[in-house]
Amino acid sequence: MRSMLCFAIAALLATPALSASLPPRSAWLATSSSQQVPALAPAHAIDGDETTRWGGSFSPGQWFQVDLGKVARVGGVRIHWDSGFAAAYSIQVSTDGKTFHPVYSVTDSPGGVEYLVFPAEDARYVRLAAPARTADWGVSVFEFEPIAAEQAAKITGLAGKDDAASLWADGHPREVAGQGNERHVDIALPRPLDVAGVEVTWAGSRNGVTLQSRNAAGQWITIDSDPGTEGDTSYLAAAEPFKASMLRLAIDAGSATPKIARLRFLGPPRVMTPMKRYQVVASRANAALFPSSLHMQQVYWTDVGVPAGLQKAIFDEYGDIEPFKGGPLVQAIWRGADGKASVADNSERTHALRDRWKPMPSVGWTAQPGLAVTATSFAVQDGAQPVVLLRHHLVNQGAARIDGRLFLVVRPMQVNPPWQNGGPSPIHSLSVGADKVAVNGRTLFVPLTKPDAAAAAPFGDHGATEITAALAADTLPPATTANDAQGLAAGALAYDVHLAPGEARDVVVAFPLGTTPAKADGSLPEPPAIDTRRIGATTFDTLAEKVSAEWQARLGSVGLSLPDETLVDILRSQAAYMLVNQTGHAMQAGPRNYNRSFIRDGAATASILLRMGEVKTARDYLDWYASHAVHENGLVSPILNADGTVNRGFGSDIEYDSQGEFINLVADVARFGGGPDSVRAYLPKVRAAMHFMQELRERTMVPGYLADQPAPQRFHGIIAPSISHEGYSSPTHSYWDDWWALKGWHDGAWLADQWGDKDLAAYARTQYAALRESVGASIRATMAWKGVDTIPAAADLGDGDPTSISIALDPAGQMDVLPHAALVTTFDRYLADVRKREQPGELFAYTPYELRNVLTYVYLDRPADAAELLGTIVRDRRPPEWNMWAEVVHSRLRHPGYLGDMPHTWIGAEYARLIFGMLMREADDGLYLLPGAPPAWVAGKGLTVSKLPVAYGVLNMSARRQGDTLVVTLDKGIRAGTAIRVFWPGRTRPASVVVDGKPATAWDADGIRIDHPFHTLQARW
Repeated sequence: MRSMLCFAIAALLATPALSASLPPRSAWLATSSSQQVPALAPAHAIDGDETTRWGGSFSPGQWFQVDLGKVARVGGVRIHWDSGFAAAYSIQVSTDGKTFHPVYSVTDSPGGVEYLVFPAEDARYVRLAAPARTADWGVSVFEFEPIAAEQAAKITGLAGKDDAASLWADGHPREVAGQGNERHVDIALPRPLDVAGVEVTWAGSRNGVTLQSRNAAGQWITIDSDPGTEGDTSYLAAAEPFKASMLRLAIDAGSATPKIARLRFLGPPRVMTPMKRYQVVASRANAALFPSSLHMQQVYWTDVGVPAGLQKAIFDEYGDIEPFKGGPLVQAIWRGADGKASVADNSERTHALRDRWKPMPSVGWTAQPGLAVTATSFAVQDGAQPVVLLRHHLVNQGAARIDGRLFLVVRPMQVNPPWQNGGPSPIHSLSVGADKVAVNGRTLFVPLTKPDAAAAAPFGDHGATEITAALAADTLPPATTANDAQGLAAGALAYDVHLAPGEARDVVVAFPLGTTPAKADGSLPEPPAIDTRRIGATTFDTLAEKVSAEWQARLGSVGLSLPDETLVDILRSQAAYMLVNQTGHAMQAGPRNYNRSFIRDGAATASILLRMGEVKTARDYLDWYASHAVHENGLVSPILNADGTVNRGFGSDIEYDSQGEFINLVADVARFGGGPDSVRAYLPKVRAAMHFMQELRERTMVPGYLADQPAPQRFHGIIAPSISHEGYSSPTHSYWDDWWALKGWHDGAWLADQWGDKDLAAYARTQYAALRESVGASIRATMAWKGVDTIPAAADLGDGDPTSISIALDPAGQMDVLPHAALVTTFDRYLADVRKREQPGELFAYTPYELRNVLTYVYLDRPADAAELLGTIVRDRRPPEWNMWAEVVHSRLRHPGYLGDMPHTWIGAEYARLIFGMLMREADDGLYLLPGAPPAWVAGKGLTVSKLPVAYGVLNMSARRQGDTLVVTLDKGIRAGTAIRVFWPGRTRPASVVVDGKPATAWDADGIRIDHPFHTLQARW
């Protein structure tokens, strides 16, 4: 007896003290594997404030944990995610902070607000862990709150004796208990929660369910229902969030015992919207005929429009079109005589651009064996308005007759998906007919090919009359108009198709985009009537030829030829997309999520357009931006709305790279667009922008600046904190701003010299030298403080971001400021990380801004690495034949993750800059030729460049290697007295070099320097 008592006492002493309820929040301590900046410290995720947050580093494998202060019984967690949420994660618990085990795991988190329930555990430490193998860039959480077991949700009404809480966590199916046709599963909430509803995943057949909530009077109120047997998931949600203490699932058992595989609370933002109702219907009958984005599949698109048009269409990889921002989607559905219906989403597809680069995209697919369908779109100017044309070209390529119907379906959704700030395009009223299709009273499109039938239908209760089922059965409703309070009306035009072998049929429609901007609610006024005498089904090819010729005339002035023609096609496409993305004079990085103009994007874009012969476009942008964004105190607003007003959104006054970017834009227009005198009027604005840059530096030079921080000297004399660098959402001393400021001082000094303003030039050079010294000292101090052997991206963190460091080399020209060994280490590790992406099954997400890193390897005299990185990123165009990138590339092609916008023309500008930078470099000491050209570029027919504006004149060059001889020809255009340096693509020393018939006397393994322009250089190995 005595021994048993001693054992019990020993066990009690060995067991941590247990609390039935959790310790008060004031006793909690939050820690994490990483944080971005002090403003994103772990404590912010447990402070009870839903607006403050913790943010982890931009890398996978991060964790966040709460020490409750003592062991307690934990049964759940509430997580309020920021936009950076982990799709896959686990909740782990520990009593000692050393040994953790998972209690909840998920691979399909929806983000937002999540209430997690799991079998009760004793825990002092509760950890949120994102897996190491993930495509996430890091996670960010507004609130992370463990929930006491006694306050966690309790389920009754399930068969068996296992802990019902497992149904929330691991999804082991459980039978619903009871007898009879209606059975109840009750969810008691000891702690009332704000929810939208519940999601039920079924195991096996089911027969309908209703979600109810009990009110204060004890009455059961219906929240939502999901009748019928379709689908294995029931999304049961209210139209508005509500506070729940007791929920009930009233289940129609039917002839079988229903089983539930998993339950999930729907957080407050996940209310039942009309779009969600539409998505539910799309997941059930005829699911294959609905657009892929409704199935949470990523979709890629390009834009179609006229240069600088107020509106532009987006045309997706399936041939669907969204004619203007927020407009309804038009989709093609084929139904053959055999009763089978198909869409391009479920067929192998081919993609093309006109002449491989013009913004006139097409999608080809096989609707049924032998029937090839090609959707092609382009835009024409019709008087004052742009008109987008869309043609579906059907060809019988088989040996048998083909009969069927092509439907053009108008759906209440955008091509731009909901995870991209797109999603619904409400259709409250719809009229379809032979002369036009009108949505909400406005003409959407004109059928230039007259249809054989037309139909429209409302959505109906739970989608009972949604039109897709009628199309699949070819039983069109008789009505040609529809009204729908939910905004879910849809309609279709039907075209009867009868094709003998070899025959073809065209279906052409025209979308008038109007002449005025969208209203405040996003809607467009009624457009002018289309001139159908000029724009018709029979003139499609003629108009296409005309538009093609116009693009050729605009972008054909710079001649470039490389052995890999794809690289040149991509270059020309970027310039064309830049022009289409424009709205008026406002340069925009994309057609949908960028309805404003950043000087960051615009200056880079204008610089490339200047090289491509678009001088007026670049000058107009400079005139427009300068007239609205440069303030009397010299602050250059970083963002303007398309109408020229200053954007007052977050970051509008704390992004300081805009100062240097504006000065750089003025200098580039001077270099490539008319000379310094042509921009002399900007001298006062350039001077003011310089003075504001000086002020930004002096803010970090006040006595005692951040003296409470470790190693405060790392902040001294650099540009004040901002959010210019997109990786930092709170003000940070990012070197990104310093590199742009140095570029601004350098270009400002050059401008002042050209304008003859000696005092301004001297001032700019003095400030330039001072900032260079401060930045170099700061980088060394930050590396020492952080104990790192790589170049930091910000003084606050000492963190790495190679893609932002690259601008220090190009365009800023500050390579010598960076510790060389650390620079090499930084980019060795970066390239190793890029190579990891090639491993089978590797998950990753990155932004093609990384294209700018290509030139870093050129500056490091590693052209082979530059070519490797270029090839890696070029492969990630989607679809590749459309020559474009999204702002974010995900390893999983169909992962519904945010991709920014596409085609993204700041990325396009980075691509163009690297192509030009591999061919030549405009250094202060002369013009460098072939600095990054790999041997493959001079093989075969070699490369040619003609009429390329450079700082030293116009570059006309050819380079070709045959056998052991490289011949570089430089025609007239480079100013006399310009020193020329030629790099050998293979970086091996030739045996002899002859310049204009005379033997050279000095060269090395890298290249040769010549103190004047030459005509012909021959190097022999």
